[in-house]
Amino acid sequence: MLVAGLGLLPVLGVANSWRQLVNRSGLAYLSGLVLAGIVAANLALVHVSFGWPGLITLAALFTALGAWRLRGTERPTMIRPSWAATAGVALVAALLAEYGRAFAVAPLNRYDAWAIWALKGHALFAFGWADPSVFAGTSYRFANLDYPLLLPSLEAIDFHAMGAFDTRLVHLQFLLFLAAALLALATLLRDRVPPLLLWCSLLALALAPAVFDQLLTAYADLPLGLVFASGVAAGGRWLLTNERWSLAVAALCFGGVLLTKNEGSLFVAAAFLGLIVAARSRWRPLAVAAAADLLLLLPWKIYVRVHDIHSINYSLGDSFDIDHLRGRLGIGRIAFRALGGEMIDPLQWGLLLPLFVVLTVVALALGLRTLPLYGIVLILVSWLGLSWIYVISHFEYSSYLDSTKQRVIASIVLAGAALTPLLAAEAWTSVAAATGPDRPPAAAERTP
Repeated sequence: MLVAGLGLLPVLGVANSWRQLVNRSGLAYLSGLVLAGIVAANLALVHVSFGWPGLITLAALFTALGAWRLRGTERPTMIRPSWAATAGVALVAALLAEYGRAFAVAPLNRYDAWAIWALKGHALFAFGWADPSVFAGTSYRFANLDYPLLLPSLEAIDFHAMGAFDTRLVHLQFLLFLAAALLALATLLRDRVPPLLLWCSLLALALAPAVFDQLLTAYADLPLGLVFASGVAAGGRWLLTNERWSLAVAALCFGGVLLTKNEGSLFVAAAFLGLIVAARSRWRPLAVAAAADLLLLLPWKIYVRVHDIHSINYSLGDSFDIDHLRGRLGIGRIAFRALGGEMIDPLQWGLLLPLFVVLTVVALALGLRTLPLYGIVLILVSWLGLSWIYVISHFEYSSYLDSTKQRVIASIVLAGAALTPLLAAEAWTSVAAATGPDRPPAAAERTP
């Protein structure tokens, strides 16, 4: 996946020379992970297995394409990292190694992990494709058959790599999602954010108790949130720099989010809405990116329609069912308040979201608009959308809310955390610009 991701970066325009490829190689693993998941999930719908042969073919294809795009370009040169970056990388690596001790031996004992995600991953591993007898079978309705297949497809690739349905080692894939996201965020933000601020922010994200706890459950919510946060950071960078490659990375991540869980559609819609509100004059590239993501989701939607698969949790069509909504509108307020309480719980998420809120207010007070508008729209629309799901659901709301509220907000909190260092750097640059010309150059003023 790493090799495929390295080859994908020149194709996306992230790297236009060998030197840029080395400098931005931190995006490679996340890009390869999402690429492999998207390809495997869509091939599974048309009776094509994606194991070692598929992975090798994918890596070879994109390596060839990437090398062809970079032929004759500038060679890499050695760049001495700052002490803050060196210390940050060392601390993150040590933390991931410590986490790995638990992930390598954790049992697959959480209900959704084995009854939904691993069940589908095992079926893809055993049958080689999304056999309707399982993926559209009435006996398996409990497994949320309407959920897309990116995560089960990645689990199936892992099982092929391990040569067995190993329910312990598969947890390491979830830890690798964290490693991939941290590398991607560092690469996206390092020339926009001072190193000390950047690595403190990444460590705060990685150390949040909910990140470790929820990744260890092998549920999809934290991987969804990590990929979404990376896309949000890329979108934020695009707003500031108008670099096409940043939007391409955002679109790739958002495509992965769409194919991970149904709630991903809400988060991606909120992100694109935030981008269009913050950059209305640049709507054309946003429309192209949104259309590309919809095309990635289309095969799964066709499969769902052909096999008449319905959600057991909720239907958006119930938003227009007056009889169903009568007497349930008050649930929205309850859910909104409960989800908000979870997002600012310091025992779960530390101060990730409160810091985002404070810096958003500071940025607005300093006259900054683009990034704050993007973050506000993204967070509020996602929050309101999640609250509405509890209104239209046919489940008894209190048990449904209690069993899901801690994890469904992961994408919102992590998106805010991804934007926090960017907001801080932009605010600092604004203050420094107002204090006079004899200031040290801020990170945001350095050439990417």
